[in-house]
Amino acid sequence: MKNYLVKSLFKVKSTHWHFKDREEEGDIFDLYLRAHELSLKTYYKYLKPNFDVKFFTGEVETINEAFKNTFWLIHDLWHSEPCNILYTDPDTIAFKEVDPWHYDKFMMFNYTDPKSLVLDDKVVFEHFFNAGVRYYPSTMTEHTWGLGRTLAFNWNPTTYHTEQYILNSMLWSQGLKPEEILDTAMNWALFINMDRPVSDEFNQTDLDRAKIMHLHASRDINMVVKIMEDFIPMIL
Repeated sequence: MKNYLVKSLFKVKSTHWHFKDREEEGDIFDLYLRAHELSLKTYYKYLKPNFDVKFFTGEVETINEAFKNTFWLIHDLWHSEPCNILYTDPDTIAFKEVDPWHYDKFMMFNYTDPKSLVLDDKVVFEHFFNAGVRYYPSTMTEHTWGLGRTLAFNWNPTTYHTEQYILNSMLWSQGLKPEEILDTAMNWALFINMDRPVSDEFNQTDLDRAKIMHLHASRDINMVVKIMEDFIPMIL
């Protein structure tokens, strides 16, 4: 059975990412590429056992096109052969041994911020999970994939939430309870523009228990790259 670590990074022409315009941050692609290179080094050290890396890249007009391309590339890879796929964002760091290949359901591991998705005063997802680390086992059902495909064919390009909306729809369609999914060690959220105690409170676990840390670069990619450049040499 093949195990794949999937990383993706697309050069996005538009700096408008719906929640803010990122032009003032500089060359976003080069900064994210640096984060990707650093991130990948940590998985080569800490991700166990054997795995192959698939890196998807290219140039797109909008951030939603990047998300959409990644969805379909993973979909096609999973359907090309029996395999397990771990996807991790370029702003994630593995710093303890990670062996994810045992899960038998599609998984995301921690909440996003905010922890619920509310649209037009309606709670869409009471438990809204972050897509920065996600796992596609070979045992995923076509029902789960079918729901994702249906939603992806009708991708809403007007909001930043679309990717996580689709992936959360897939996640919760499996009939799992939050306590069966939540594992903050696999996606410990470090909010770089907040005090450390705020991150501890968000995760409800201490960083010492984490295996993968997620730095949420959409908040400030320059600061994230600096943190990664300072921290990662100490763990390699």
